[in-house]
Amino acid sequence: MSLRALVVSHAYPRISNPWHGLFVHRWNQGLLRAGIDVEVLQLSHWSPPWPLSALDSAWREAHAFRRDLRDELDEIPIHHPRVFHPRPSRLFVRDPWEMESQALVSYSQRDRRLRTADVVIGHFLVPDGYHALQLGRALQRPVIGVAWGDDVHAWPERLPGWRERLTSVLDGIDIPVACSRRLAEDANIWMARPRDDWEVIYAGIDLDRFRAPQNRVDMKRQVFGESVPANAKVLLMVGQRVIAKGYIELLDAWQRLEAAAPDWHLVMAGVNRGDVDVIGESARRRLTRTHWVGEVADLASMLQASDGFVLPSHNEGLSLSVVEALATGLPVVTTDVGGHAEVLRSAAEGWLIPPRDVDALATALQALIALSAEERAARAVTARGAAEQFGSALHNAARLAELVRRVAERGRTAPAPSPRSSSTNRTRKSPARSV
Repeated sequence: MSLRALVVSHAYPRISNPWHGLFVHRWNQGLLRAGIDVEVLQLSHWSPPWPLSALDSAWREAHAFRRDLRDELDEIPIHHPRVFHPRPSRLFVRDPWEMESQALVSYSQRDRRLRTADVVIGHFLVPDGYHALQLGRALQRPVIGVAWGDDVHAWPERLPGWRERLTSVLDGIDIPVACSRRLAEDANIWMARPRDDWEVIYAGIDLDRFRAPQNRVDMKRQVFGESVPANAKVLLMVGQRVIAKGYIELLDAWQRLEAAAPDWHLVMAGVNRGDVDVIGESARRRLTRTHWVGEVADLASMLQASDGFVLPSHNEGLSLSVVEALATGLPVVTTDVGGHAEVLRSAAEGWLIPPRDVDALATALQALIALSAEERAARAVTARGAAEQFGSALHNAARLAELVRRVAERGRTAPAPSPRSSSTNRTRKSPARSV
């Protein structure tokens, strides 16, 4: 009889956004291919039927969100337990984390397939890892928690309440998994007694889809139309328009370079929400060859229409966009954060610079722009090789399948967490195994 895993994740492909959380789905496909049944649990919020849901803004958002959810994808069922938040919220003060966890537990206990699953997996240590931990305890099943980046960096650094939840997850889960060795080390910073049993599994990319085109000029015409001349060079950045992605540093660096690089255009793409007005910041610097294109449905084609890639993030787990750019044969400039140094292991594969360093960013971009055609061709080969070492999502998911079998065979319930300090600065490198 095959094993069954319950996968808790807020990030999963939706009808309007098939790319959201696609890396989680790819791993689930890999688990399925390895003989492990998968059931996805993606929380949603309760609202009354239409038109009553129009009476409250939170109800309207919940109603629209549920209509955007999938119930199945590639033969993987997706469940949507509903969380009831009494309205008005100011009169019914309850812990949302516990309400969400209880909704998951109640829903799963009513379904035999769910309550008899062998393992619970939480993608993103917070909030999903916390929910997965509570579900695992209720079902008396072991829990695997997967760290991806923002759950270790951005969210607990900005939201103090999330730090305590993160620490309890790190204490309580049976197997901690990180998408890079560096991220495992960063997660241990939050713990008074760092874990030494981290497993590292790289997310993986679609190496068939992300590859160099036969003709980049033709791709420019197809992707950019008349907004970028077909004979121009394109430097591409992909990232949500937030400060942590390094947009301000990039625009400051580009301000120094634009006049001396008349053949180059800077194209920026990403989720169109955040704390940076990319268009306004470009206008304030009087930049004339910058383009904000928002969300992109076909990133592979946009990379194939570009000539260089940059991502000056302040922190990452390991950016898939960086690896996808390498697979497409592009010279890459990115910051030495997260697992980037685990992919870009030599200067021939790309430029690694310190985060928040405009001078270093401008210097690296100037070197990228100055590459000759022969140098570009040579770098395309080494870049592709670096991406191939990273592996595909389906291949790397086989390692997660091994962990599922191991923890299921062990068959123990996650222990209750012991109190630890979330403010410690103690660090320890994890002897993590990686794939």
